[in-house]
Amino acid sequence: MTGIRFKYALDKRCRIVTWSVAGGVVLTAGLLWLFSPGEYLPVWFTSIALAVVVLALLSVPRSIRISDEAVEIVCLVEITHIPYRHIRSVRPIDRLELRPLVPVFASPGFFGYFGYWLDVQNWDFIKIYATSWQGLVVIEDIYEQRFVVSSSDAGRLCEEIASRIPV
Repeated sequence: MTGIRFKYALDKRCRIVTWSVAGGVVLTAGLLWLFSPGEYLPVWFTSIALAVVVLALLSVPRSIRISDEAVEIVCLVEITHIPYRHIRSVRPIDRLELRPLVPVFASPGFFGYFGYWLDVQNWDFIKIYATSWQGLVVIEDIYEQRFVVSSSDAGRLCEEIASRIPV
């Protein structure tokens, strides 16, 4: 498949949160294994922590692909496919426009900012695929669903998508 690809890169805050969470999980699991009287609690904690980490890893955004027929947000396991005929608007936004957001089924910094976030001002859900709070682009479709992606070249991403939207 031909097209333009925009790669994701973790910003400094994401790296700090990711390593802090990973270190906290490993430290807690280690302390539970050392000081717990039995093996029941450490095994459950480790199992649940690993399950949550693996689920988060499956949804980490990898790249944005601009193909001939759609915008594709490529994650480790899933691909979000947004056909150009369904896109109403695309524009760069500032992080302050997204406040206040509450993560519902989302990662607030662990390998990025992705998942479903509640926009408290409008009382609707936003699907975010970002690894940085800089260079944000919002894509709104005809079903009034908003997708927020991050890119190091937000202006070019907006131009590429806007030039493919049918009038």
